[in-house]
Amino acid sequence: MSVNGFLPPPEKAYPDWSRFLKDIWMHGMAVSNIDPEKAANHIDSAANSILEVFTRRNEAKTIRPSFGLACARQTYYSVQGEDSGKMPDHIGSTFAVGHLLHELSYAAVESAIPPGFLVETEVPVNLPKWWPSDTGKFNQRGHVDMLIKHDTHMEAGLRLPYLDSDQPHTMLIDFKTMGGFSYKKHGKTVWGEDPDAFGYLAQLAVYADALGVIDTGAIIAGINRDSLTQPLSPRFIEPAALKAELDRVKIAIEMAVEASDPGEEFLVRHGKDAYFQCGRGGRPGYCPFKEVCKDNPTREDFE
Repeated sequence: MSVNGFLPPPEKAYPDWSRFLKDIWMHGMAVSNIDPEKAANHIDSAANSILEVFTRRNEAKTIRPSFGLACARQTYYSVQGEDSGKMPDHIGSTFAVGHLLHELSYAAVESAIPPGFLVETEVPVNLPKWWPSDTGKFNQRGHVDMLIKHDTHMEAGLRLPYLDSDQPHTMLIDFKTMGGFSYKKHGKTVWGEDPDAFGYLAQLAVYADALGVIDTGAIIAGINRDSLTQPLSPRFIEPAALKAELDRVKIAIEMAVEASDPGEEFLVRHGKDAYFQCGRGGRPGYCPFKEVCKDNPTREDFE
């Protein structure tokens, strides 16, 4: 056990934020290291969120970074007011587990973060100036899970060398709870190239731009809800991938506002690899607009 629950200094500085975060999370999640007061505060927050998912319908009505941006046609149908359907009645338990694991992750990182770093959680974000101002169709605010920053008030000579000196001083982190299959896939995904079925990259790109940290990259940290002893799986997203996705999102929103149907562009980009999301080729599909998209083809070469 380390003093005060902090992650002990490594023999050699971590070469990147992903490995640093992974060890912070694992260390803080240990019963012997987590701060009971921090755990209690975050469990209280989780309880409020869990109650809400069982007592209030939460179907998306407006576009936000976490909904409607996975592909340009999703954005188009959302802006045009197409019905995105109802959330399954029994999805509440999945969301409940997600809320709990997010809050426990916050407590773990806050407990284990060493001196010289500051942690902010559930950080409110005003969306960028280019984001449409139509409040009836677009959310104007959101939040990010976590920002970790160097404590600039600490003298440099007193800060222990946890991270290589070439690493950025701020890191944006988005936690994602996922099933075992998705967790395994997350560890192999080439972000910016492989299909982003749930719009994780789009969400992170918009928020990174809004916060002015897109040039430092960001992390999508996967939590395996099917096997809770598995380690955190942090994947660093390169600035180039975030910027390319941001450009795509801007074009998608511009086309949607102009009522210009982009067609099945997700299928065009990813071919059969998109069937998992789009519900083609016998797959169930996860896109809320899969049926209306299928019923309004602009090409005939998709199953």
